[in-house]
Amino acid sequence: MRPIIALAALSLLAACSSGGEDGPTQRQQIGQVWKYEGGAAGQAKVAYIGSANSVQTPTAPDTFAVLLVQPMSNGEKTVTVKLVGAPFQCDLSACAVTVSDGKGESETWTGRLTDAKDGVELPPSQKAYETIAASEQIKVDLIVGPKDETAAFTFNVAGLDLPA
Repeated sequence: MRPIIALAALSLLAACSSGGEDGPTQRQQIGQVWKYEGGAAGQAKVAYIGSANSVQTPTAPDTFAVLLVQPMSNGEKTVTVKLVGAPFQCDLSACAVTVSDGKGESETWTGRLTDAKDGVELPPSQKAYETIAASEQIKVDLIVGPKDETAAFTFNVAGLDLPA
């Protein structure tokens, strides 16, 4: 009897989680324009935006990236780059991503792996926020597959309005 109950429970979970046709996908919910959440008195605790493009990876047909910007109490801002749909991979001794702005200039941002191991958190010293705030579009190269296969994710970052 227990195997039947367990099988029924798994079937129910699978049915609930596969309901993507009834509502927006995670990519659609995040969107490709800045969204702001949290905070008191109109001050956002976080701003986030999804990449304008997605790629097919061995683990998901619609892998995309997300940028999160969080103000700190001292007025500086941290930036987190996350990968959704594929496992985030980086060299743990120097977790880094390559970024290019709309002018063709590229740089490497180095930070630490997030606690959820789905992205890299970049400290203010990397000047990621300043690059994002001064750009209309950036491209972030992330490893999306075996043998360090990379994909460039484009973010249309114009219009970020996150006061200190």
